[in-house]
Amino acid sequence: MNRPIFTSTAEYYAQFRPAYPAAMLDDLVRLSVGTHGRHVVDLGCGTGEVALPLSRAFDTVTAIDADPAMVALARRKADRQAIGNVTWLVGPAETLELADGSADLVVAGSSFHWMDRRLLSARARDWLTGTGVVAVLGGGSDVWDVRTEWHAVAVRTIQRYLGQERRAGNQAFGVTGRHGDFLTEAGFSLRTRQYETETVWTTDRIVGYLYSTSFASPAVLGDQRDAFERDLRQGLHELSPGGTFPEVLSFYSIVGRREPDGAHASAGADNPADAG
Repeated sequence: MNRPIFTSTAEYYAQFRPAYPAAMLDDLVRLSVGTHGRHVVDLGCGTGEVALPLSRAFDTVTAIDADPAMVALARRKADRQAIGNVTWLVGPAETLELADGSADLVVAGSSFHWMDRRLLSARARDWLTGTGVVAVLGGGSDVWDVRTEWHAVAVRTIQRYLGQERRAGNQAFGVTGRHGDFLTEAGFSLRTRQYETETVWTTDRIVGYLYSTSFASPAVLGDQRDAFERDLRQGLHELSPGGTFPEVLSFYSIVGRREPDGAHASAGADNPADAG
């Protein structure tokens, strides 16, 4: 890939991505450390959507992302919130080095599908304490599933300008295999949890959300951006002249505990990829 898949998205990502449900993050703390832990690792941290809220429950946080703009914005958010216990790193998650048994929780939020999942599943097992857990988070609003009318408008507009095939930065999107299969192979016993929240999108929020994605970012749209946004807003106006779009957002967490060596791990329900 010639450039990071989320080039030009950081500001939109921080402002327009739906937040993970507080209940989901609270459950991760409860399942991994009870009330307070020593160390959490956030793989593909983006602009801090997981690292920052979890920082209250851990002594230290290690957060890594391949996109420098994402990490820079996360640092600024941490400074504004007076959060000083996060170490922010720029680079692929696969380059992260940690001591064995050094983490209470290893989490990847809407990012695991971009990584070498077999490699990182094995490394997470080594990094975790005996009672630690690994968690893959995802969900929200995936327009490609076309679960609401505004999704259909968005997909039609995207395909009109960028072609029928879904993009990931400057190449075609292609993710195969289930998250849970890689985690099970590495020796984790899994349980999947579902969380739902309600939101009301506005036209501006939808535009900003699409600009936060790998498939409709300003960099991907290039000089078609103005025409794309004009047509998208027109299509949304025709759908809802008032400019409001209610939606029930569905999130999931796949939580894994280390099985004893030689034990058989089983996978629960799973999602192979995420909104992008």
